[in-house]
Amino acid sequence: MSNLLDDFIKDIPEIIDSPISMNNPNEPIEIFKGEYKLKFENLELIIDGVLLFEWFPKLGAIFKGTLISQSKDSTSLLNDFNYYELIINGIEVGETFITNIIHSTSSSEPKISGVFTKKSVFGDYSIPVDTIKFCIPNLKVFFGSASYKKIGKSTLTQGSRLSFDNEVFTINIDKAIDFKDRLEKLKSKGGYLILYSGELKIKKGNISLKDVQDFSHYFNTFLNFINGTRVSACFYTGIFENEKVWTDYSNYSIAIQNNPVSWTPVHSIKGFNDIFRKLSELWKNEDDKNFLTSAIHWYIEANNNSGFFEGAIIMAQTALELIYNWLIIEKKGLILGKDAESISAANKIRLLISHLNISNKAPKSFDKLQEYIDTNNDIADAPDAIVQIRNAVIHSQLEKRKKITKLDHQTKDEALELSIWYIELSMLNILEYKGIYSNRCSRESFSKDREQNVPWM
Repeated sequence: MSNLLDDFIKDIPEIIDSPISMNNPNEPIEIFKGEYKLKFENLELIIDGVLLFEWFPKLGAIFKGTLISQSKDSTSLLNDFNYYELIINGIEVGETFITNIIHSTSSSEPKISGVFTKKSVFGDYSIPVDTIKFCIPNLKVFFGSASYKKIGKSTLTQGSRLSFDNEVFTINIDKAIDFKDRLEKLKSKGGYLILYSGELKIKKGNISLKDVQDFSHYFNTFLNFINGTRVSACFYTGIFENEKVWTDYSNYSIAIQNNPVSWTPVHSIKGFNDIFRKLSELWKNEDDKNFLTSAIHWYIEANNNSGFFEGAIIMAQTALELIYNWLIIEKKGLILGKDAESISAANKIRLLISHLNISNKAPKSFDKLQEYIDTNNDIADAPDAIVQIRNAVIHSQLEKRKKITKLDHQTKDEALELSIWYIELSMLNILEYKGIYSNRCSRESFSKDREQNVPWM
């Protein structure tokens, strides 16, 4: 029986262990406990306490403890507005800011607490490493290839593995072995919980903290796009010869658990690595990097209804305008000279969706948007409708305000959904995706029935 099992799993990778222990939503993660130093110029404070990574009220590392030694009267510390380097065993962990000092009548030793301003790395991060492990909280469900984990005498296999690579790195990601239970806890309590763990390796040489910081920007941009809401790989942990050397506890941009609609199909990750490779290629050019960062930022904000409908529709059309200029004008050169500047917003969208092989009609299932088009003689088609609705939002004239207040919620929602659909397909086209996607404009009951080939295929 053992030989049969070994044969079964011999070509299957083992599930990657998380470098960080976190079993319940929003539980603080202990970084260090003991004595540490706060230093500003000639001022040194010795504190006996803890360093924690906390999720609320704000993501990031904090410190707190008892001030046991000082070279200056602590009552004036909060008035100095200094940034202190926090040092453990002679190694700088990061820059901090004191937020609170409490003097107790029962103790001569004041309690002191504060936050890290940006970087927070525990361990000797000057040492290059051979492997980086990391975590991803709140990433949506993806069904990858098989991986396994031995638990006691049992062996569990699951469709867990997501793999990506480019010229420099290889990345493997696995769902937590108890992913289903974790996801239920997260949906029940809300907030944050580690759901995936990953491993990063460089194809040549060792990996430095600087390599990781450069990688994380475009990797997190990629994760945002496939997730449909803001998410980040975090807790990067440097491993050298199977030993932990350092862990990065810097704060990250991660949205509280939610379930936004996005373009990703339910049971397929085919083509995801092609997207990652294309994004990595574009990232080498500074202008293209700035475009990708901005376009995906506006997409995420619109998709998560930031600023409610009014804010989301403005953000969606900001993204469409940006994509039009980058793709149609700068990259394709389809319009030159002054005509590129004078073209109307609706015509910009028409040119963009024509390039994607999308009709300018409202989707068949968008009854309210079609009714809005049919009952307004000055509205020609779907691009015209979403631009007119956006104009009614941003312009303050009385007639514009009356126009937007008369619109029912469903019409506004359909205009927003259509705008985001244009954005998703534009970005998939730019990233040369050739697979299936989930059409948010479909009203099919089952998710599988909403999946289609991208229109340029």
